[in-house]
Amino acid sequence: MEDRPPNECLGIENADLNRYLNRASATNTPLSASFELTRRCNFRCVHCYLGDQQALQQHRQQELDTDTIIKLLDQMVEAGTLFLTLTGGDPMLRPDFIRIYEHAVRSGLLVSVYCNGSLITEKIAAAFTTYPPRIVEITLYGATQKTFETITQRPDSYTACIQGISLLRQAGVRLRLKTMAITLNYQELPAMRSMAKEMGLQFRHDCSIIPALPNEDNSGRTNSSNDIRRTDVKENFLQETLRFRLSPEQAALIDVGADDVKKILQDLTKQNDDITKISEKSSRKIYHCGAGRVSYHITPYGKIQPCIITLQPSVDCVTGSQDFVLCWKKLHEEFAQQKVTKDFACNTCEDNRLCTGCPSGFVLEKGSPEDVPSFYCKYAACRRKKSSDS
Repeated sequence: MEDRPPNECLGIENADLNRYLNRASATNTPLSASFELTRRCNFRCVHCYLGDQQALQQHRQQELDTDTIIKLLDQMVEAGTLFLTLTGGDPMLRPDFIRIYEHAVRSGLLVSVYCNGSLITEKIAAAFTTYPPRIVEITLYGATQKTFETITQRPDSYTACIQGISLLRQAGVRLRLKTMAITLNYQELPAMRSMAKEMGLQFRHDCSIIPALPNEDNSGRTNSSNDIRRTDVKENFLQETLRFRLSPEQAALIDVGADDVKKILQDLTKQNDDITKISEKSSRKIYHCGAGRVSYHITPYGKIQPCIITLQPSVDCVTGSQDFVLCWKKLHEEFAQQKVTKDFACNTCEDNRLCTGCPSGFVLEKGSPEDVPSFYCKYAACRRKKSSDS
């Protein structure tokens, strides 16, 4: 929650880039972008924040066409964008994925690709070899086929994912694995980590599930809405994803069980002992990340917004004769005006550096960026305690 250069959001590993990042922040340069080429996916993961795939599949014709995307990429580069993440859904569902990807790399963008791995072909692997990505990240939903496909709700998805990983490894593509730790797969987390280690790949996990986004294209439902009726969520089906969230205690134990995460938490705990409050200058801020300041998100339909889960403000950047720089300026100015209306507890919380909560996630769960779900407070406290005890 603290005010810092957005290295984590951008995926920056090299500390030498800090000066560049600080300069971009000072000049409000749109340095980093995520671009949903589609929200469609061949999986139907029960916890997915994009919502019901049956509904999302109906919006294919509304997605930006190839030429519009390429034109938009050129405008983004001209405006100062350097880092690009192509994501979805699964971006490889689009038959023009390779053309879009290659154009982005040739334009000078440092491109990361997020996918589920099952749609990777020899042709895509060859494109990655010719035009190397910054990183390809593939989500591993379980260490066993049973767990994996219980989550994805797609037969043979485990085998397809492993085959995709194998293709990229054989091609020498820079690759990283990750998972969302949920109630259905957390017991297999050590096995997933071992799988990655045996492959010589980095691995990371995330425990912070959020409700499905209230986008119009998902019909207000999740991938489990069609099969599960729960009285505790009947007023808002989008909240159904939260039933797969681990308890704060379980999540914290998983964190300290990963040596790299435990070391980070221990370092952050020491920092918090010295600095327990955000500076007075930033105390009226709601957001302290790079969203809407140096980073942004583009939807499959040509809307620019602060990030993938921060839905407002939203600006149409493709209709008519819209100029991308003006769209970015409008987005930045509107987003910067958002301030807390009262003393925001997160800004003075002693555990803010250990917290995974985000005001946009609070909106999804509680309806207000200042109404903090108890999960995040308990999770941060557990992270402090578990990292100190271990």
